[in-house]
Amino acid sequence: MPEALRRMSNLKVLDLSSNPLNGDIIPQIWSLPSLEKLNLSSIYPNHAFIPALSALCELKNLRALDLRNNSINDENIPPCLLRNLSSLETLYLSQNHLTNSPRILAGEIPSSYGNLTKLLVLDLSNNFLQGKIPINLRQNHTSLAQLILSGNNFHETMPSFSNMSNLAYLHLRNVGFGGSITRSLVNLPILEVLDISWNNLSGSIPDWFHTLPNLAIILLSRNQFHGTIPISLCRMQKLHVLDLSANSLSGVIPTRLNNITSWKKESELLLPHYRWPSASFADYRVKVPLTTKGNSLVYEGTPLSFMTGLDLSMNQLTGEIPSQLGKLTALYALNLSFNILTGHIPKSFSTMEKIESLDLSHNNLVGSIPHEIVQLHFISTFNVSFNNLSGSIPFPNNFRTFDESSYRGNKGLCGQPLDTACTSPNNKPPQQDEEEERAGIAESDFFFFSCIAVSYVVGFWAVILPLVVSKNWRRKHYAVVDSCIYVCCNKFSGFLTRIKDCC
Repeated sequence: MPEALRRMSNLKVLDLSSNPLNGDIIPQIWSLPSLEKLNLSSIYPNHAFIPALSALCELKNLRALDLRNNSINDENIPPCLLRNLSSLETLYLSQNHLTNSPRILAGEIPSSYGNLTKLLVLDLSNNFLQGKIPINLRQNHTSLAQLILSGNNFHETMPSFSNMSNLAYLHLRNVGFGGSITRSLVNLPILEVLDISWNNLSGSIPDWFHTLPNLAIILLSRNQFHGTIPISLCRMQKLHVLDLSANSLSGVIPTRLNNITSWKKESELLLPHYRWPSASFADYRVKVPLTTKGNSLVYEGTPLSFMTGLDLSMNQLTGEIPSQLGKLTALYALNLSFNILTGHIPKSFSTMEKIESLDLSHNNLVGSIPHEIVQLHFISTFNVSFNNLSGSIPFPNNFRTFDESSYRGNKGLCGQPLDTACTSPNNKPPQQDEEEERAGIAESDFFFFSCIAVSYVVGFWAVILPLVVSKNWRRKHYAVVDSCIYVCCNKFSGFLTRIKDCC
């Protein structure tokens, strides 16, 4: 690091992330009294700065500190860092690990984190923390907006978060929580994102989620919830994403899901990242893992703001698929796979104009695939495999891109892309459909040229007929023709005269 850095007394933002810096970089930094944002993430493999972290305690104006993805353990964090930096609003300590061990910050979360009372964002994810979440961390941080503790190992019942009334993003994915969902969440009026997936939570899905007016993303997958899907969820007008997959839910799919406004009319979701930009670095955004299009993807930024999805897969849901789901015209992803659903595929699905991913596989659906669904122009993932469907497979438009895996396991289906040809009169093969389509095109061409011929005949007789019927029209016509011939002959004669004169 250049010595000149010491003289930049008015420097407010310093980003040294993802650089293999050599030597001790802290001495040049602690002498910057105006520094407000410091990013030292991913300085690996050089860790010379770690023993000197105590020097950062002199940065009294520091508001954002990013130490992600470094070899930092609990002993490397000086007490003064959590005591002196009273202005700190953002602290990132995720994805830290020792050189020869995957464990970082092993042990309980130090209670001293509760001293940072102005924190808006605290990220301690993927650190294999154990024990319990300190009480003072949950009681003193009344201004905390984002709490990210995923990828740790607490193995306790879900604690109370009643005092964190400004919490908007609570990420507790894969932390070993057991028991039921704490009712203290009803005291978080501005909560927008709740991720408690991949835990050991049990009991029923709470029927009080609708009392949280801003809750837009609920991720409860990979737990042990049982019972039915609460009807009260249908009253959540701002709900964008609901993931209840991989639980033990039973009963039928609520028909009133079509009451959710954000699934019927496209709207933008303003996440916490956009609400407190002064506390965050430009490259840090709220990230939400979602399973869509057959893959587990991480959504962030603009794609997350407009993402809508319903995932009820891998449960024990029964009954028919409600036709009312077809009214969810702003839904991008729908996954009902691995249930015990019966009945037909609703024709109303053809009105889900925004749908990109539709998975109905591994159920007991019967009947044919509605031809109307070929109107889904944006669909890129379609799976109805392992049902009891029959009839020919719709094959026009973008449905030609789906391979055999989208339809396998249905003994009654025939036509491309399956090897089974359609032979029944009621199940015309795709080739015949294509021939009829070409015949339709040919008929369209015949109609086009017929119109041209008729227009020509009508135009011809519109000119000739008056000349045949009326003498006056004939005289006028001949007079006009004679005048044109006279003018042309005079001009041509004059042209020849000028040529002779030139010669």
